[in-house]
Amino acid sequence: MDQWSELILLFFIYSFIGWVWETIYCSINAGRFVYRGFLTGPYCPIYGFGILGVLYFLEPLKNNLVLLYFSSAVLVSVLEYLTSYALEKMFHASWWDYKDVPLNLNGRIALPVSAFWGIACVLIVKVIHPRIQVVSEYLVNQFHWVLPTLLSVILLVDLVYTVTNMQAFQRITKEVNDLLETRAKELSENVTERSETLKAEWEEWKQTLEQEIGERTAKQQAFLDELKSNSAVSQRLQRLNFSQRRWIKNYPKLSLRGLENPESVKRLVTSFKEKRKKM
Repeated sequence: MDQWSELILLFFIYSFIGWVWETIYCSINAGRFVYRGFLTGPYCPIYGFGILGVLYFLEPLKNNLVLLYFSSAVLVSVLEYLTSYALEKMFHASWWDYKDVPLNLNGRIALPVSAFWGIACVLIVKVIHPRIQVVSEYLVNQFHWVLPTLLSVILLVDLVYTVTNMQAFQRITKEVNDLLETRAKELSENVTERSETLKAEWEEWKQTLEQEIGERTAKQQAFLDELKSNSAVSQRLQRLNFSQRRWIKNYPKLSLRGLENPESVKRLVTSFKEKRKKM
């Protein structure tokens, strides 16, 4: 029992450390506090699973730094790829994207990132884990099965809450996307009529191209401003809770699959939140 208790505690400790790392790293890059994590609580389970996998499956390699490095990089990268794939299939959303990183595979993993994970895992196995193990053993001796059970229940409740949240998030963003599409089609009819006129006045159109581009940019912004004021859109955006808005704000590379205008939907959610702050 104590062995399982320690295993669960190690999972939560490393999940928390992973959350701290991501939050600090992303906050520095963004220049503001960024609360990371798919779940609501301060933990990222992918780090817990990944590090435990390295500690237990690669334990025979811990004295061979080269094998440990490459094996860790491969193991963690496989986990990262499978997690990205599973989240996308379950929730129709991509939570990270390495397409701008050299030598990436479908944007899910990338060689430079995998190389970093290898270094991090070697550091954890050789330096950090011996100290963390002292903490986990102390906690097991003090709380036995109680603390691991409590943390597991909290994680389970958080998981159910997050999945329910994500399903509602998908419905709301789909409704907003449909409203956006309807309005866009109405405007496109006017644009089509105007383009036919412009074709007949080709020379004049060339002379006023810059003005036309400026007008279209202004119209796009006006279009989004109009949607923000649209009661049907506002009602749906108001239904987004803190966690759902946080996903949009703190995951700039979040990709919403199955929507015709995912970026416009994200911009609407972000601008609506800023508008509410000013009110």
